[in-house]
Amino acid sequence: MDPSMTAVGWHNLLPDLDRSSIVPLYRQIYESLREAILTGTLPESTRLPPERSLAERLAINRSTVVHAYRELVADGLIEQRVGSGSRVVPQLRGGQPERAAGVPWWVTLPPWRVGEFPNVLGELAAKQQSGRISFVQGVAPDEPSPLGELAKSFGRVARDPRFILSYGDSEGYEPLRSAIAARMNARGAGGVAPNNVIVLTGSTQGIAIVAQSLAEPGDEIVVEAPSYPGALQVFQINGLRAIAVPVDDDGMRVDHVEAILRTRRPRFIYTMPSLHNPTNATMNADRRERLITIARRAGVPIVEDDPYGPLASNSAPPLVALAPDHVVYLSTFSKTIAPSLRVGWLVAPRTILERLLLRKQAYDMATSLYVQAAVTDYLDAGYDAHVEQLREELLLRRRLADVAIGRHWPTALKASGPAGGFYLWATTPRELRARALLDAAERLGSSFLFGEPFFANSGGDHHFRLALTAVKRQEIDEGIRRIGEAIASLRA
Repeated sequence: MDPSMTAVGWHNLLPDLDRSSIVPLYRQIYESLREAILTGTLPESTRLPPERSLAERLAINRSTVVHAYRELVADGLIEQRVGSGSRVVPQLRGGQPERAAGVPWWVTLPPWRVGEFPNVLGELAAKQQSGRISFVQGVAPDEPSPLGELAKSFGRVARDPRFILSYGDSEGYEPLRSAIAARMNARGAGGVAPNNVIVLTGSTQGIAIVAQSLAEPGDEIVVEAPSYPGALQVFQINGLRAIAVPVDDDGMRVDHVEAILRTRRPRFIYTMPSLHNPTNATMNADRRERLITIARRAGVPIVEDDPYGPLASNSAPPLVALAPDHVVYLSTFSKTIAPSLRVGWLVAPRTILERLLLRKQAYDMATSLYVQAAVTDYLDAGYDAHVEQLREELLLRRRLADVAIGRHWPTALKASGPAGGFYLWATTPRELRARALLDAAERLGSSFLFGEPFFANSGGDHHFRLALTAVKRQEIDEGIRRIGEAIASLRA
């Protein structure tokens, strides 16, 4: 046995793993070691067993131990150095953390306080500007373009410069909030009134506001696996611990959520039930009703992220329509008009709206009144016709992609998700990892986003996402052909 396994009586400290639990094994190891460190059972400077030794003793894969140790490093509980392994760091009971002379205290914060998530947005921009056929960014296609009518709307509202250049109300421009409430009523959410709406500077701002208002660092939340990377990054930076629930063709696996709520009380459930990013799945009606029922029974609120819902051809009513008193709803005009507008909104019960509004004020006082007024004008002037054209374009692009996949990809590589959204979610065979495929595809002039950033804890190495809206329509076949050529080269 490795000497480090006997130095502090490790036979008494080994976690008792429950292999039938929905809690991942790495998380069970992490929580066991974390408790031992915080209670002093593992004193400072104690050397933890090497990953391989602990994995052999527990009869698990070494990568599981590696993942658990990384979580402890992220929390600032252990440090890892080449040649000396993993050791428990001093746990200060007050004051500022120890640091090398001349090093500011704030650079020693645990990584989750400042973010250690992959720089997905930076990678998106780099790949999009590289001259490749890039299926990376989830942006609306060039055609149909809203620019002509939108420019007229900006021109019309600019006739009153004194008004549009002022701050505006923190909760948003009242005519826009009324228009949003009316459109949500038309989608089945009849309980939404203008005073339930807060206009946001992009819906990601809403995710951050909700994360900070409904939870505190260290709290657990339920997220989908896979899920929107921007939300996962916000949750991580705010110190929230994600319990991942799988997604299939009918959306979030609500039976998994039900199992979790039997024994745990997460602060909220985050879900994207309509045209999910990245899988493009839409949660069926039975699951929507069941999710509302179990969440209400457990007293756990639901955060519904719905940027693509208006683009669904036959979408079920949003979750907020089923339980307006139990759902915080988020959406945006970024996907239907343009991301540069930075106009989104949230809908919440009045019982929590004031708290959310105070958080909003701390961010930016108010969203641009000029842009809000122009969007309000455009909603009456051309928005509905544009959205209908956009729906047709999305369906056409998916048909072109399906034809190209049938022509250029092997049957072992699966493409899931119904037509109608921005994305196509692909699964590689076990012998082919998405990162390796991306490297080969980029050499041939095509790129996409590999799967790992879409998973809160681990996974995604055999998945990748194509944003079918990010390229010109006539480039879809050639871009997919290049990916097929990359697959063939790797398999050869």
